[in-house]
Amino acid sequence: MLPIDFQARRKRVAQHARELGFDAYLGTRQGALHYLSGAFMPWRGAVLVTASGHCEFIYWAMDAARVRAEGHDMDVHEFEFADFPQLIRQRLEHHGLAQGKVALDLAHQGAAQIAPGMLTAAEFFSLSGQLPKARFENGVDVIDDLMLIKDAAEIERLRHAAEVSDYGFEQGMNAVRAGATENEIAGEIERAIRRRGSTWSWAVTGGTEVGAGERTGFLRGVTQQATDRPIGRDEFVILDLHPLLDLYMADTALPIFLGRPTGAQAALIDCWEETVQTMLTALTPGRAIADCARRGIAVFEKHGLAEFGLPLFGHGLGTCARTRPFINLRSHDEVTPGMVVALGTHLYRPGLGGMRLEYPVLIGEHGAEPLLRTEARVHRLP
Repeated sequence: MLPIDFQARRKRVAQHARELGFDAYLGTRQGALHYLSGAFMPWRGAVLVTASGHCEFIYWAMDAARVRAEGHDMDVHEFEFADFPQLIRQRLEHHGLAQGKVALDLAHQGAAQIAPGMLTAAEFFSLSGQLPKARFENGVDVIDDLMLIKDAAEIERLRHAAEVSDYGFEQGMNAVRAGATENEIAGEIERAIRRRGSTWSWAVTGGTEVGAGERTGFLRGVTQQATDRPIGRDEFVILDLHPLLDLYMADTALPIFLGRPTGAQAALIDCWEETVQTMLTALTPGRAIADCARRGIAVFEKHGLAEFGLPLFGHGLGTCARTRPFINLRSHDEVTPGMVVALGTHLYRPGLGGMRLEYPVLIGEHGAEPLLRTEARVHRLP
């Protein structure tokens, strides 16, 4: 694969921090740690990038030796027990930033979900108490602005992750049959993506999700952790995969229908598939993300199913899946070539079932280019 220049990334973060008026960026999100280190960092940690260009990492001592060995030119300072804020304070003081303006990973405005690793309230209060003259502000955009547009090395990795999820979905669908349990299908998917190189099923929802029948139709029900429920005939099945390859994520969810849908279920499918195609077409460069979301909502309304369709149509994808652009009415981003998003379409009707799309696409010069070869439709099994 194309190499990643981590030093260049760190310099760009330092420069952008300066442009935004910060003396330093203190990133605690896992996606930021991965983006700037090249090492898998599942435990509590931070990356400190000063506006002058210095970059160092603060990480839990029990995993620090591995991170040093597997990361790229990392200056790592270790903490034990609950001494994370104290070590951050010491490092800020070391760099003369006790009275500086420091960007923190605090929140994505308008996002319901918290990106893994955001600074906790206890950590924020501890830092504020220890450094009363420092100015701490929400600074997620210091790095999000840079992660928004992917370079060739990132796109290569995201394509690879999508190829693995293609294979995992194929193997999962081949295992779907009446009597098989959701857990069995999830196990087949996990086995398949691991064989193709996935190192972690990254989602907080329990990794690979599989839901069938009534479990696909919970109102606004975006989560179906796999259970021992047997799959039956004439029902929806949702497969939702989360492989990770070289720290880059795929987020792939597609529905299956096993058997023959009723008239009401067929109408639900028609609405969902039209919304999916509308969203794929809507993602054209220069268009406001919020306008794309309006177009999807309009299709739900046209079919009289707005109360069952979610006004949420996906999110950014890279070393994190809780990152811009958030495809909803509150987004201030516009569709830009080089973005990679997990395009979403959610329709869940209690009593009938539901469908979920999470579909990695690259925004090219002329619009959305799927990174998957699997079609964005309901996959029917006899």
